[in-house]
Amino acid sequence: MVEDKKFRIFEAALKLFVEKGIDNTSTYLISKEAGVATGTMYFYFKSKVELINELYFSIKAENLAVSFQDLLKSSLSYESIEKFWIESVEWGVNNPDKFRFMMQFNSSPYHTDDTQVKYRDFEKNAVKLIEDGIQNKLLKDLPPKYIWELFSAHFTFTVEYIIQTKTKERKIFFDTLLDGIKYNL
Repeated sequence: MVEDKKFRIFEAALKLFVEKGIDNTSTYLISKEAGVATGTMYFYFKSKVELINELYFSIKAENLAVSFQDLLKSSLSYESIEKFWIESVEWGVNNPDKFRFMMQFNSSPYHTDDTQVKYRDFEKNAVKLIEDGIQNKLLKDLPPKYIWELFSAHFTFTVEYIIQTKTKERKIFFDTLLDGIKYNL
């Protein structure tokens, strides 16, 4: 019962944040949408900011669990990069509200260095994989952080494009990214 209420609060907050925006959504609206008393919401979250951050962390963890662990376990190859990228894109396309909330959060004042501490290891691991790819002449000799940011931006744009156009294409979008970062003999 406890987890059910917390889940309902998360679902209500996600829906309203995407529809109305984070700052235009009150805790009253969230509790009303979730079917719980506002006081009950404060039992689970000390503040709206805590709710926003916990929602972000849970969605980010779900997103990263999709395929990044597989990428870390495998040896880096074009195939493993493609698998990771396509599975990540599919997650975004299949979870448009979660994806849009993450984009809202990333450009909001709630996205601070403190909120990113949990995911610094993820980014360090990603950059380390890229460094290995550069050293093994799989990826171009560009700054690893640049490749990571290019990868992330291309992912974001691709998910938005697919959601808007409903295209079934995936591989050609990955190939376009890969053409920009793969090592050329």
